[in-house]
Amino acid sequence: MTIREARPDDAPAIAGVHVRSWQAAYRGMIPDYALENLDPERLSGVWAGRLTGDLTAPGAGVLVAEEDGAVVAFAGFAPGPDPEDESRSVVDLETFYSVPEVWGSGTNQELARTLHEAMADGRADQAVLRVLAANTRARRFYEGQGWWDTGTVTEEAILRGTLVVPTALYRRSL
Repeated sequence: MTIREARPDDAPAIAGVHVRSWQAAYRGMIPDYALENLDPERLSGVWAGRLTGDLTAPGAGVLVAEEDGAVVAFAGFAPGPDPEDESRSVVDLETFYSVPEVWGSGTNQELARTLHEAMADGRADQAVLRVLAANTRARRFYEGQGWWDTGTVTEEAILRGTLVVPTALYRRSL
């Protein structure tokens, strides 16, 4: 397995992982019609823009995990205001997704280790992430990687604002 910084030409592969991950992980948490209508081509365009724009800013990045030359997982982060105290800066883990075939294989743990190192660039001393409150698998994973549940649950709009879901806020020291 190789972990590296994402490149703009990774956008289609990242979009494919994004869709497959959502369809496997969020079944029963997000309506089936929404999962079945995820569009990897549209997401590829979104990722191409992000990989050449906002995730190339200082303190931001996207990492991919490759196995046999194929992207199987990715994580994206960027600096931003602390959602519980806007006078503080944190690093926001915006995305962390993988194909179901690598769940439990150690790939995600290795990606998380490398991700935490990349996030700890001295710009902030803490990181935050939001996870679907109902996603117990992801919550266990994050807790095993040193993240803690802050107890803050908010309603987040997803899928271009078409759905609102409860998300739990997690935090980690860097």
